[in-house]
Amino acid sequence: MSARPSRSPRAAAFAAFAAATVLSAAPAAADYNQVIAFRAATPKCEANPNLPWIGRASGQTTSLMSDLQVPVSFVGCFATEAECRKWLGRGVGLIDGRIVENSCRPR
Repeated sequence: MSARPSRSPRAAAFAAFAAATVLSAAPAAADYNQVIAFRAATPKCEANPNLPWIGRASGQTTSLMSDLQVPVSFVGCFATEAECRKWLGRGVGLIDGRIVENSCRPR
């Protein structure tokens, strides 16, 4: 049997780069405690019936307990579109799977 040739340093460097790129592109699972805290801090429409903007975000996130995708959804009401969009960006940031809804609209 002949010895198998070792990889060249260039091939090894490329393989390490490719692995790092793939791993860094994978979304991190949201800590579900962050989801709970975000939901609790969201201004409720029932408590604020006169606020003119409604934001909705829903999708799936990875559960740290089971490594499965679990559904999450958020609804909040806001005084301005800018407040709604800022909230929406944070909410969508907790979704690391498929996004189902992502909107800020006048009520």
